Amino acid sequence: MKNYPTSAISIEQFSRLNISAGQAGGLRSVNKFGRSTNVDDGVDTDIWDGANSSDDIDIWVAPTQARTHQITSTSANDTSGGTGARTIEVFGLVDWDTEETSETITMNGTSNVATSNQYVIIHRMKVMTFGSAGPNVGQISATADTDATETAFILAGEGQTQMAIYGIPSCCNAFVTKFYASTLRANLGTSEAHVDMRLLYNPIPDQDETGFLVKHSFGIGTRGSNPAEHDYNPYNKFEGPGILKMQGAGSANNLDVSAGFDIILETINN
Repeated sequence: MKNYPTSAISIEQFSRLNISAGQAGGLRSVNKFGRSTNVDDGVDTDIWDGANSSDDIDIWVAPTQARTHQITSTSANDTSGGTGARTIEVFGLVDWDTEETSETITMNGTSNVATSNQYVIIHRMKVMTFGSAGPNVGQISATADTDATETAFILAGEGQTQMAIYGIPSCCNAFVTKFYASTLRANLGTSEAHVDMRLLYNPIPDQDETGFLVKHSFGIGTRGSNPAEHDYNPYNKFEGPGILKMQGAGSANNLDVSAGFDIILETINN
């Protein structure tokens, strides 16, 4: 465990640094953030990359069971030796009892590349290497075999997923320390709008991947309460298996909403 100068930081800061550095035993930090550029009036919308003006996928859907996923781009430049994304890393769970795993995918432009693993959830992808026009020229997607569910997207030029969605395996507990949300008002002009936000939790993803409980509700607007955040004291414990996600519904169309949550993840002995 690294020794930081105690005169410079508090005990709480010391603990947080050790967790972030992976030097706190079975604890590690997770910062999960997402963005939806197309939250509409009265429409429940998960805060993730799929809820954009082109794809307009309001609700993220997990595969019905562990599936191989096909990784592809809308641009031929996202390929090995190309000017865009060359390799990406995929993060997810292969089942609901095993900790997160990852793998590196070598892109092949608009052609599919199959994942080596089968995943019950992919909750993060990021570009690892890229060329002169990177990080990614096209939109990169992960699509589950058989189910055809589009599990994750990296929007063009963004370099990684922005999905406020996270899968917790049964061998872990997730302690949510904070959640937050904000709206961008550039597309509203002088108008004012608000978004009803919710933190949602599915406690039985191994049985039903679509059912979510409301764990907290709050509102944000383009004025006054924007942005908004909530600190849990004490931290809010969510046992695995489970899925946490942020969701919003607007008072106007085409709202641009960002949201996320911070977690201390604890590995437990089954």
